[in-house]
Amino acid sequence: MGPLCIVLFICCLGFLIKIGILKRQINHIKVQIDFLFSRDTQSEIGLERIDKSTEHLAESINRLLEKYRETGQQIKKNNDVFRDTITSLSHDLRTPLATANGYVQLLMEQELSPEQKEYVEIAQERISAVKVLLDQLFEFARIEANELKLTQQRTDINSCLRDVLAMYYNDFEQKNSTPDVHIPDTPFIVWADKEAICRVFSNIIYNALIHGDSEYKITSARIEKTYQVIVSNRSETICEEDIPYLFDRFYTTDQSRSKKTTGLGLAIAKKLTAKMGGRISAKLNEKNFEIQIVFPAS
Repeated sequence: MGPLCIVLFICCLGFLIKIGILKRQINHIKVQIDFLFSRDTQSEIGLERIDKSTEHLAESINRLLEKYRETGQQIKKNNDVFRDTITSLSHDLRTPLATANGYVQLLMEQELSPEQKEYVEIAQERISAVKVLLDQLFEFARIEANELKLTQQRTDINSCLRDVLAMYYNDFEQKNSTPDVHIPDTPFIVWADKEAICRVFSNIIYNALIHGDSEYKITSARIEKTYQVIVSNRSETICEEDIPYLFDRFYTTDQSRSKKTTGLGLAIAKKLTAKMGGRISAKLNEKNFEIQIVFPAS
């Protein structure tokens, strides 16, 4: 073997060793990133000081991690401020609202002309609408702050669904619409909080009444190892572009805000459903809008 071959051999050996070190360090970085991704820690990427390029890579990743953590802390701080503001606002407005409602009740007991009575009834309707909005704001703030404690127990979702539908009987009548209801007599038992289940169904049906136009259909069925409730209706206001955002807080397809909604009803329904181990989704087939709630069978 000549001197040139020996030099080439040494160069190749050194190159292979260099590649091996780089490969080991890159793999070490990957392991640490996976660890940091799975755990909320303040750790940084650490490396043996062997190769400058991988050291610089680790430093860049650490700077990115620091920025990511700072952003996360700021988001958490903003969310805490938001929840506190909503809670305080709800508390502060409830007392004057209750006082105003009391005065309206007193007016209703007086002898009023038909025109005066109409005005008082409008005022009472507006006060009731504001109370509903405040209750939703307060409930959402409690859920966001994880203050709403659910009592999980064996619950018949079919019974809950019937009770909620009975509550909205007059609302369907006012829209001159009779919903097509298919709820089996067989109990569908899930492990959940009964009041929360009723709230989920109430929010979804209320949303259908506010934004729907006709062809209301409520169906409950067992599909394999799950119980599914589907609420559908025809809607002229919901577009395909709205579907990914319907469960976001404060999102509403009523841009004019003329329908007196906070855009929190579906957001609350989704959070409550998730807390009880279920899932909720929406889809649009031409003008037929559908919301599906799925719970594992108990």
